[in-house]
Amino acid sequence: MTTLLDVRHLSKKFVSGGGPFRPVRSMHAVNDVSFSVDTGRVVGVVGESGCGKSTLARLVLRLIEPSSGDVQFEDLDLLAQKPKPMRALRARMQMVFQDPYSAIDPRYTIRNAVTEPFQVQGVRQTASEADDKTAELLSMVGLSEQLAGSYPHQLSGGQKQRVGIARALALNPALLVLDEPTASLDVSVQAQIISLLEKLRDELNLTYIFISHDLSLVKYFCDEILVMYLGRVVEALPSTDAAARHPYTRTLLDSTFDPDPKLRRTIEPLGGEVPSPFDLPPGCAFAARCPVATEKCRTELPVLRADDGHPVACHHPL
Repeated sequence: MTTLLDVRHLSKKFVSGGGPFRPVRSMHAVNDVSFSVDTGRVVGVVGESGCGKSTLARLVLRLIEPSSGDVQFEDLDLLAQKPKPMRALRARMQMVFQDPYSAIDPRYTIRNAVTEPFQVQGVRQTASEADDKTAELLSMVGLSEQLAGSYPHQLSGGQKQRVGIARALALNPALLVLDEPTASLDVSVQAQIISLLEKLRDELNLTYIFISHDLSLVKYFCDEILVMYLGRVVEALPSTDAAARHPYTRTLLDSTFDPDPKLRRTIEPLGGEVPSPFDLPPGCAFAARCPVATEKCRTELPVLRADDGHPVACHHPL
């Protein structure tokens, strides 16, 4: 299995404030993140809101510039690419956004929306070729070609998300970054979208980075899972059935409910407060909420280690 994407020590620092009454403050939205994605795999990224998942997605695609680190895609250094070759590379890596209602220009017809990537890449098409390609892309995502002349406000949320997926597939990408693609949809529609993504992965040999808050969905859909907390990866589960070794991961997984009432359990809520991302403690950021934290955890930052093929950043792994 070949490595499609290799990320090493990726960081993004944001600075805010500055003025007579506002001191300059900085925060690492993504802090020293390393991982790789093999061709055909689905890597899930989970964590609480504000942990850096969406920022990581945009850094991987170089939609925003990192503060430091390295991103290799198909053995090419993305951060070293000039604007023109970088634009050409974007045909191979696409993103499906969380909100289908704002992801499509409301002034565009569906035909214009799904053929826009060809215009961006300078691919010339006749009107007939554009119509044929629109019909092909809509068919791939389970939509009728009769919707080509419709506008986004005439479609349901699920249909809009399918259009977003069709647009992402227009240029035959190798990698799709899915930023919570089912978060704003009804449960029944979520299942349809996930089924569609599974079908497309098998047919087109796609590779996914799947960002979600839904742990049950991630365990079902993904091959491996990255767990983030305040900008850092605290654990990388090599498979979805691997036992959690970081206390935070264990808490996340324990927070999911089983639909069988006989398997319901009592959930122990976390205590403590989430540290401010502008003023992180010197040690583990999770220490104030961790039931097994020691003084070492509060003073010494744990490093993500994979001594047994299961990377975890914890001084006292479970």
